Amino acid sequence: MKDLAEEKITMELLHREGLARIGRFQTPHGYVDTPNIMPVINPNIRTLSIEKMKRMGMQCLITNSYIIRRSPELKEKALKEGLHSLVGFDGPIMTDSGTFQSYVYGDVEFKNRDTVQFQIDIKSDISTILDIFSTPENTYEEAENAVNETKNRLMEVQDIAEHANISGPIQGSIYMDLRGKSARIMSDSPASYLPIGGVVPLLEQYRYGELVDIIINSKLNSDFSKPIHLFGGGHPMFMSMAVLLGVDMFDSASYVKYARDDRMLFPEGTRDLSEIVELPIWSPLYDKYNAREIKSLGKEERKEALAEHNLFAIYMELGEIRERIREQTLWQYVESKARSHPSLMVAFKKILTYSGKIERYTELYRKSPFFYFDELSSSTPYGERLKKMGRDNCRKVPKRYCLPAGIDGKFTGQIYEHSRENFCFPFGQIMVPVEMEESYPVQQSIATDRIPDGYEGDSTYNLEQGKTRDFNLEKLRFLSDFQFGEGSGRILFPDNVRIDVSKKTGRIRTVRNGEKIMATMRAHDGYLALTIDGAMILNDAFPGMKNRVKVSEESAAFNSQGKSVFFQFILDADPDIIPYNDVIVIDPENRVVAVGKALASGIEMLQYKKGMAVTINHHITVS
Repeated sequence: MKDLAEEKITMELLHREGLARIGRFQTPHGYVDTPNIMPVINPNIRTLSIEKMKRMGMQCLITNSYIIRRSPELKEKALKEGLHSLVGFDGPIMTDSGTFQSYVYGDVEFKNRDTVQFQIDIKSDISTILDIFSTPENTYEEAENAVNETKNRLMEVQDIAEHANISGPIQGSIYMDLRGKSARIMSDSPASYLPIGGVVPLLEQYRYGELVDIIINSKLNSDFSKPIHLFGGGHPMFMSMAVLLGVDMFDSASYVKYARDDRMLFPEGTRDLSEIVELPIWSPLYDKYNAREIKSLGKEERKEALAEHNLFAIYMELGEIRERIREQTLWQYVESKARSHPSLMVAFKKILTYSGKIERYTELYRKSPFFYFDELSSSTPYGERLKKMGRDNCRKVPKRYCLPAGIDGKFTGQIYEHSRENFCFPFGQIMVPVEMEESYPVQQSIATDRIPDGYEGDSTYNLEQGKTRDFNLEKLRFLSDFQFGEGSGRILFPDNVRIDVSKKTGRIRTVRNGEKIMATMRAHDGYLALTIDGAMILNDAFPGMKNRVKVSEESAAFNSQGKSVFFQFILDADPDIIPYNDVIVIDPENRVVAVGKALASGIEMLQYKKGMAVTINHHITVS
């Protein structure tokens, strides 16, 4: 069995919603479930006991190796008994290097390699290099120098990083090309943990829109198998947005700092104790004090009480975020939460500008219906997907062929089959091909009232005398081209296929070519589920990796028995795969062994090293 102390951190994907994920990574002192937070512990000052913090849900913490090293007493104990004994915590501990102290007070007295080696010697689970802190006020040249010097400092400890978990901070100030460059450098390095640094000033000034730019450009240029940490980002007000953009971990001393100033954390912001009349029922202080009694406590006792409340508020928000990811309603949660503060709305609108980039990581469908709040909902990743699907089909459609929203489906089929024109209908601000009428998110939506038409419609359709095409057949071809590649629809579904429909609803159920079933249409999302026979036809017709996952010979033997595909056995994958779409699993000889549901995008499949990548729906024994 591999020695845990030598095992490098790698993310295991458990649940997802776009870039947000519930994951797990292992350290020498146990595992961490993400998204999560590392409370900052000052080794000299204890406001809350470790036991009390563990009862709230603390799995891991962060402390400062610079402070420990500067104190002869702490240094001696840490070297002799280990960091965990010093702190009194047996779980994962990350150590900071003193970079922030260097930024505040000038150069620190310790060098980079010695700083990292000291963290290794005291048995830190995740050690941090002495990187160069950059701020929003830095010039481009200064920020670029910081990125390059941080790279040099990581390379200086490359031999240590090969056998230990070293964090490689992503710097670059407010310059997005530098953030992307830094993320790529750190992802390609031996660093196994990627904190986004230099953002505390933006957090303190509520510059959340700029934070969105920084996080998304860091995330999309990073290795998905490595955890993303937002240094100093532990305020519950912004955490859900950060997680939505791919942040896995936070740290925070705010629970103590705010308590020291008589301020209380809440999910939507911060309040002064002097203005509090009633404590929220969820607060751990609710059964101990009333607001007046807290105000009358002595300074230290009051600080401890407020710190307990503040840390509980952080863990409560993280629990809500994780549950939202499991339900796949985090986007709706963020969208509604954005209305609680103008700075959050600025950030949410900035997120929408990245919807086109996030779309490729967004699931084909979700367990939750699509919530349509207002016109902003048309600019989500699902909105961008619909725009992309309708771009060629609806852009040149004459107005008279744009159907009113909510038009009777039977009538739609009739006018469609007696015309050669493309037909579209409005979904909010987007014109959607009529072939998408039953597919997610069009039919699986909940709106505030009724999704706005944007068009009143008319009935002056130029219809042919006879039937020119079959609506169900064209719908199948349209969906196939989207799911499995342009041109796949006519290959899978030639004119002579037999389409079986439900007698009760009239909806498509199965499609046969002769006696073989090519695909079925799923009722819950309105998309196609591919069969082995359909997969073999597409595999023969389309050379290359289109919508395919190639696995090792060892894996193929298991997958052909219906067992899931795991990331570590993937040899290649189509980078255009989107999560929850059906994919074809092939062996090293390009033979079909199974069809299943992708649990990650194609880009992620090429990066994750641990966990389940494809669940198998159909399989075939390869001789």
